[in-house]
This record gives sequence, C-alpha cells and structure tokens, in this order.
Amino acid sequence: MSKKAKPKPEVHEYQAEMQKLLEILVHSLYTEREIFLRELVSNASDALSKVQLTTLTEEKVLDKDTELQITISLDEEQRKIVIEDSGCGMTKEELVENLGTIANSGTLKYLEQLQTENKSAENLIGQFGVGFYSVFMVADRVELTTRSWQEDAKAWQWSSEGGGQYEIIPVDFKQRGTRVTVFLKEDAKEFCSEWRLESIIKKYSNYLPFPVKVKDKTINQVKAIWTQSKSEVKDDEYKEFYKQISHGQQDPFHHLHFNIDAPIQYYALLYFPESVGNEVLYARESKDIALYAQKVLIQTGNTDLLPSYLRFVNGVVDSEDLPLNVSRENVQKNVLIEKIKNSLTLRVLKELQTLAEQNVEKYGKFWQTYGTLLKEGVSSDFKNKDRLKDLLRFNSSISEDSSTDVTLKDYVSRMREGQKDIFYVTGGSREAILHNPNLEYFRRQGLEVLFLTDQIDDFMVVDLRDYDGKTLKNISQGDIEGINDSDMSGAESSLSKEEKSDILAFFKKQLKDRVSEVSDSKRLVDSPCSLVTPKDGMTAQMEKMMKMMDQKFQGEKRNLEVNMGHPIIQNLSEILQKNKKHPFLKETVEQLYENSLLVEGLLENPVQILSRYQMFMESASAYELEKLNRVE
Repeated sequence: MSKKAKPKPEVHEYQAEMQKLLEILVHSLYTEREIFLRELVSNASDALSKVQLTTLTEEKVLDKDTELQITISLDEEQRKIVIEDSGCGMTKEELVENLGTIANSGTLKYLEQLQTENKSAENLIGQFGVGFYSVFMVADRVELTTRSWQEDAKAWQWSSEGGGQYEIIPVDFKQRGTRVTVFLKEDAKEFCSEWRLESIIKKYSNYLPFPVKVKDKTINQVKAIWTQSKSEVKDDEYKEFYKQISHGQQDPFHHLHFNIDAPIQYYALLYFPESVGNEVLYARESKDIALYAQKVLIQTGNTDLLPSYLRFVNGVVDSEDLPLNVSRENVQKNVLIEKIKNSLTLRVLKELQTLAEQNVEKYGKFWQTYGTLLKEGVSSDFKNKDRLKDLLRFNSSISEDSSTDVTLKDYVSRMREGQKDIFYVTGGSREAILHNPNLEYFRRQGLEVLFLTDQIDDFMVVDLRDYDGKTLKNISQGDIEGINDSDMSGAESSLSKEEKSDILAFFKKQLKDRVSEVSDSKRLVDSPCSLVTPKDGMTAQMEKMMKMMDQKFQGEKRNLEVNMGHPIIQNLSEILQKNKKHPFLKETVEQLYENSLLVEGLLENPVQILSRYQMFMESASAYELEKLNRVE
C-alpha cells in the first residue's frame, strides 16, 4: 500500500504593503525584543476567552471539556519555542484574513506617519493583530498550526520567514486551538531559556485569567486583586500587593479600590505611599501607574493616566476597553486614555475630600507630605480647581503654632460682617511673618491673615484668586483695604499736614529711585516703616526665587510706607524742621530703609548695616553718658 502523498503547500504573496509593515514592526515600532512573547501569550489568552464564551452560546464545540490553558515548551539545541493554547483556533479563511492581509489599504501609510511622529496605533488588524508580527524580531521562521472550535473544521498550518510570502498547508492536528512554533535567530537564543521565559511571563502576563505553563509549571499564580470585589480582598492582601508593586517593605498610607463602567470601563487599585523622596516631589510627571488591558501589562510607568500633581499615586489601572494591539508598546494620549485620566483624577480628589471630612487627623498627615503637590494642581488643573481649593490647608494668624489646619471654608466662616477679602501674607516661615510690620494693623484689629510659607504659594495664589466670592488679598500690597476706611490708621501722630509732607519728601529725596513712592502708612502700628508691593506687583518671596534662578534678575521697586505716629519719625520730623542738613537725618532714613529690606529678606548684604548700627550706638551711649553727668 502506497503512502498517501503529502499535500503541496499553498504559497501566498503578502499584500503589497505587508513587507513594509513587517519592516516597521520589527525595526522601529517595538523597543524591547522580549515583547514578542507577551504578544503571543496575549493572543493565546484572547483565543481562550473567545472559546470560553463560545461554549456558552454554541451547542457543538470541539473538545468542549478541554482545560483552558497556555503551555510553553522549548528546545535549546534547536533554538525553538512552542506556545500552545486550547482556544478558539482558526479556519483557513481566518488564517488568510488575520495573518496575510492588512485591515485596509491606508494602514501602512498610517503606521509610517505614526513612526515619524512617535505615536501609537489602535485597532489596525483583527484577532492576532499587528502584535503577532513582533515575533519576527527574534524568529528566522514561524509555524502556526491551528484548528477551529467548529467540530467539522480542518486543521491548517501557516508558515513564514517574514519575507514576501507565506505558506498554508492542511495538517493532521487533532485538538482544538493554536500552536505557534518559533525558530529563533542566532542572536535571539537568550529567549530559549526556561528562566528567561518565566521572567517575561511574570513581568507582562502574571495576571491572565488562564494558567500559563512552562514545562508543566504554572508561572502566573498571582491573583489580579484589582478585578475582585473590595469585600473579597483582605487588608493584608492590599498591603502585600502594594509592597510587590512598590518594591519596598513599607505599608501604604491609604488605598483606593474601585471600578467604573461608563463612560469607559476600567478597574483601579491606587495607593498613597506613606512617604516619598525628592525624586517624586520634584519630578515632572506621574510614572508609578501600571497600565493593563484585560490583565495584560501594557506599560509599567504610564505618564498619562494622572496629572503631574498627583504623581505620588502608585497602583494599577486595567481596562477591557483598551485594544490589545500595537498601542501596548507605545501608549500615548488618546481618547480612551484621556477619559480614564479625567475619571481617575476625579475619584482621587473625591477620596481626598472624604478623607479630609471623615478623618481630619489622617488628612493632616497627608497634607504635611503632599500638600505642596496639591497646591501645584491649583495652578495646572483648572477643571478641578474648585475641588482643590477645599483640600488646601493653611497656617494663620490665629493658629497657636505652625500647624496647617485652617481651610478656606474655615476662614470665610470667621470673616467679619462687611469683610470683602481673604487676607494673606507670604514669608519664609511663621516666625518671619510674625515680624512683618504689615501684619501689625490686622493683629491689632483681630483680623485673621493666612500665612503662606511654601515657595510654591506665590505661584498658587495667582491662580487661586478667590474663594466663595471672596478675593484673596496680600496684606503686603499697596492697595490693601480693611473693613472700613476709618479703621485703616496706624498709631496717632502729632505732626501737622505740612510736617508730614516735609518728612515724606525728605525720605523720597534721600532714597531717590530705590523706591517707587513714599507715603503715609495706614497699616503700621509699632514699626516706623515698611515696604509694600505695588498693585499686581511681585512679592518679596517671588523676587527671592527669581534671584535664585537668575543672579542678574532685578527686582521691581516697592513703595515705602511711613508710620507718622512712631516716635522715631516724629523725632526725625522735629530735627528736620530745625536743621534740614543734620547728618543724623540721612543716616536714619538709610537705616530705616535697609531695616525694611532686611525684614522682607531682600537685603543682599546684611553686614553693610553694622557700621551704621555702631555709629548709632556710639551716639546713643554718648547721649546717655551726658545725661548721667548732668545728674551728678
């Protein structure tokens, strides 16, 4: 009896665009060669999911009771890897459609454009997708043997060397599913290693719903706890998973677990770390979110799922709506990602608001660590600015210490009848602000003033602007107003109108162009002078920051306000009326001006005032000695 003749393979030419497509995929689109295994395992998982559904909807399914799994074997001598699944398989027609053609004639042009612009692609090819062809980064030849779930379906083998053609031939393959045999290139033999294969599976496919076995050992044994109900996950499991993804031993400060069905479906398990370092505080973007699609890792450090100011958040996001295709390699902003980002951001801010309302002490600890980042959000996330306003915390003039527990809502609730503005002042610390002369009137009147001591506060307050219809007003600005104009007066003065005019003119003449103007102060109580910022001008804190960044930066001129009721000013006025050329006048004005600079932190060389201090001490000691001699 003669042997049955072996069928002759059908040779198919790739679609005209296919060779160029393969070239782009193999040489440009993927950055890590190990991605090929992720793509093949993901395709196998997709096939298993499809047949799982098919067995529920169809009466006749080949090998209906077969275990749903993915098995991987290897042969180091032949540099061969075999990935096999018991999924839905393919018919001959499906083979040609999925592995021999591009979905539409414009796909190559689109891919070339994406390659040039470094953008990602979506929904280009069917079931196996563009990702299947990543195998040619490591393969000299690929054989794919498959049999469809349909009981009367024949088995077929597809093979190609990634060149201009592929072959299809009928084969004897009894079971349902697909077997992909990869013959590795010489420079890719590293992948023909049990340890290497296991590490890639654990990295990308650890949470697939079907077992992935290498030499009969199941590799992906970790549950995707983010897809489980919160009631099913124990607190210890949340902590253990956090330590796994953060690569540390510290417990999380707080976690947030939820799932959304509309406008886009996704699961999220997010963590707030107990603490973070400067590498997070001073980073430019969020990068601690792992993005999954159907439990397949797409990106370990996605930068587009949360705004920059929430970059401290760690965790996992998994969406079944994201396509399992080429975008797994280069996920950039697109409609789906942007929708997830908007939803995630809103959920995080709502969680923080709930925490602030229900656990004040815990939120206080959170604010100490991450408050600066939320302030950053006020200047960058205008869509959620109102939500962020309620999350802000401040120290104020009525605080007993430097604790930051005052909310804008608290402040407004304590405002006096008729008060239009929320008063604030910036400074390096609470201690420095308490010595600010511009605070004197407000303390005497019992008007609360918010103390802003972070470097970012000057930037934040520009965008904060108002709260509950009340404008934020810097008490160091020249146009400040109080409750009633009649209240805005400092210490009582015995000087006449002419005497006030003369002393102000002398200050102006002596200081010349170092100040923009000199005026009678309505806010000073105990101090003789203070510098104030012109309307819409740069605060002292902002000026110091600018000078740190640029030593040549020149700050703007400020107004000098003079307290006509202060003894020093009244004495100067009397000396001025008697002897306009008395040297004490000039030296005292210079000293008062530099004192004001010193309080603001703007005196560039504080040592320069020492000689004048010594001169004043010498004069004062001589005067006191003369008084003592007179008494004797």
